[in-house]
Amino acid sequence: MINFPPPESRCALKSLALVGLLWFGAHAQAVELEQLWLPKSYLRHLPQLYDAARLVEDSPRCAELLEGTSHLDRSTLDHPVFRFTCRNSEGQSYSLLVDGPSLEKIDETRPSGRVSFEQLREEYREEQARERERELKRQELAELQSASDEAERVRQQWLAWWQDEFQRREDLWTQCVNRLQDRVGDMQSLEWLTETMPEPDLAQEPELGSHPALTFVVDFNAQSYYGEDLYYRAYCRQSDDDTLELDIKARR
Repeated sequence: MINFPPPESRCALKSLALVGLLWFGAHAQAVELEQLWLPKSYLRHLPQLYDAARLVEDSPRCAELLEGTSHLDRSTLDHPVFRFTCRNSEGQSYSLLVDGPSLEKIDETRPSGRVSFEQLREEYREEQARERERELKRQELAELQSASDEAERVRQQWLAWWQDEFQRREDLWTQCVNRLQDRVGDMQSLEWLTETMPEPDLAQEPELGSHPALTFVVDFNAQSYYGEDLYYRAYCRQSDDDTLELDIKARR
């Protein structure tokens, strides 16, 4: 809550208004005189109070200057200390003290006990730059995490796809072996050169969500009724309706 000055101070302030306006005439009055008040004995420090108010209002934390006056417990007639009340961007009010002669913010955490508003602005700019850098790093990490999550999702999809694909190949290979046994199992001196499931030829590159048609190539030898050596190559092809097509040709 703003404490308005006692009537006598207000009258004194009004009597000084013309002098103040003449002194402030060269400045754009973002700070209103009604926001500032001093006890009668401190009215001669009004120009300093006004300059301090402008610095406070321009400071990064202060979104709105509410009031400026003297801090009587820490002031003397020759060395005033001003107390200001501001509202920050979150709508919260806070107070700060400003040394009158130096127009520096009183800060007991500093070695000198004071800090200039220019230094505060510089520190604020540096902190904003660090915050922007931190935000960029957070965004980069989030993007990396998102990319990692997406990569893991795709990896799991491919794992599921390959499980289905391996099962499909094994089933087709079993069908191929059985069909070959039915067709050529009684041939004389039959010798299987392809004894285990070979890598199939694919009709196209594998894609998630689909399984390309494939062909197993199987080589085997045999002999004719007259003892002549025979060389064969069998093609076990998957048709469009997933049935097996068997084609046996002579091999050089």
